[in-house]
Amino acid sequence: MKTAVVVFCILFLQILLFAQNNKQDIGFKVDSLSQEVLRLSEELRQIKQEKSDKEIEELRKAAKEEVQVGEKKEALTQKTFQEGARSLQELNPEISISTDMLANYQTESPHYSAESRSGFKLRVVEFMFQSNLDPFSSAKIIVEAGHEGVGVGEAYVTWINLLNRLNLTAGKFRQQFGVINRWHGHALDQTFFPLPITLYMGEEGLNQVGLSFNWLMPRLFASANELTLQITNSENDKLFGGEDYSLPSGLVHFKNFYGINPSTYLEVGLTGLAGTNDDIGFTFARSHTWTYMGGADLTLVWEPVDRARYRGLTWRSEFYYLYRDLGSSPDIEAIGGYSYLDYRLSRQFIIGARVDIAQPPELNNDEMYLWQVVPYITFWQSEFVYMRLQWNHLEGKNIDERDNQIFVQIDWSLGPHKHEKY
Repeated sequence: MKTAVVVFCILFLQILLFAQNNKQDIGFKVDSLSQEVLRLSEELRQIKQEKSDKEIEELRKAAKEEVQVGEKKEALTQKTFQEGARSLQELNPEISISTDMLANYQTESPHYSAESRSGFKLRVVEFMFQSNLDPFSSAKIIVEAGHEGVGVGEAYVTWINLLNRLNLTAGKFRQQFGVINRWHGHALDQTFFPLPITLYMGEEGLNQVGLSFNWLMPRLFASANELTLQITNSENDKLFGGEDYSLPSGLVHFKNFYGINPSTYLEVGLTGLAGTNDDIGFTFARSHTWTYMGGADLTLVWEPVDRARYRGLTWRSEFYYLYRDLGSSPDIEAIGGYSYLDYRLSRQFIIGARVDIAQPPELNNDEMYLWQVVPYITFWQSEFVYMRLQWNHLEGKNIDERDNQIFVQIDWSLGPHKHEKY
């Protein structure tokens, strides 16, 4: 009996152990099947999503193509009416107007003369038309209206980079004798041109009709070198034969630019001019009489980096030598020059002073000369408007010439080009 009980207990224990092992195996298999079901479900979801996205993209593409086809059909069938008058504005030139007005008081008694008197004067109204004609050339026309009437100040066309670094200008233009002869009156740093220019070239300077070649040379001994050759009519009546010109005059200007540092640069130039001063016309039967004039210019400019609109100093000087062959009479020789300092106090105020000295272009002028001191202050209200207070003190040696005048200059400009130097 005892033996049977023991055997029964052993069998019962084995059955329990077997059942426990089977239960663990079944649980493991259930877990594995669950994970496999989850994996298959995720793959099925991704497949359905990709199929849906592809179908949506195909529908969008088909709709877009349908819209484009519809627009093309509509464009082909629809009539379009266009009016091109507005586009013609692109052909209009840039127009600028500069006005120069003076008020002066002549302190020397009597307070007027044949050349000057106290009072107000609208010196000039300048109309400038400028445009690019095509990709190869540009043009500028300046019409001046003053108390002496209306005339053409400049009118020229310029071919840019006609050859490598070579520009060609044709027409009427202010010539490149020195530096400031090229400028217009309203763009000067002072109210009037210096004495040597007015005495040797006239009140308006050297301005003639012809051709001008400007060549930016390969770098030689300076930071940049520039050569200008101008061939023009000899029509300046201060230098040449006036209206009865025949042979052209020639001018050569050689400019050298030196960059000293980021805030300072130096320009040095040499100029030579030659032309006939008789009115006999071109002939081989008689020799012509000639006028020669040489010049040297120097400009030193300091403009601090990032402060050029508020501080700056310019020192500019020019020297002139004039020789006129009068044929049977003694020849005329005269020398002259000017120098000025121009200092920018702030964005709006500039002060300066200029000194001129020149021999008159007359016979027997060895002991004769004129000198002039010109202090001034300029207020730039904006780039369009400026006002200047200037005093001119003129005296002469062996010349009965003495003059003191106070000027108030008011200049205003309309349009894109304002009071430009060129």
